[in-house]
Amino acid sequence: MIKWTLRLIVFLMITFMLMCSGVFDPLAEILKYTVTNLMNYIPTEKWEPYPDRLEDNYFTMYIVFNAVAAAAAVFIGEKIVWLDRNT
Repeated sequence: MIKWTLRLIVFLMITFMLMCSGVFDPLAEILKYTVTNLMNYIPTEKWEPYPDRLEDNYFTMYIVFNAVAAAAAVFIGEKIVWLDRNT
């Protein structure tokens, strides 16, 4: 239980620090038009104007990029600590 709680806290801290640093801002900015154009081909019940979709997709991609990077950092960090403990 403590191990998973520690993982979650470290994951959230790294995600927050990455979001504050803005390291993935340029990537999300570049990809927002491409993702929005691709999503326009998917039929949805609620139609949203293109500018609203742009901002929503930008924010979603920004969060996803930061969360994936934080998850990878926690995984790699745990593997490094585990390898140090077993040698």
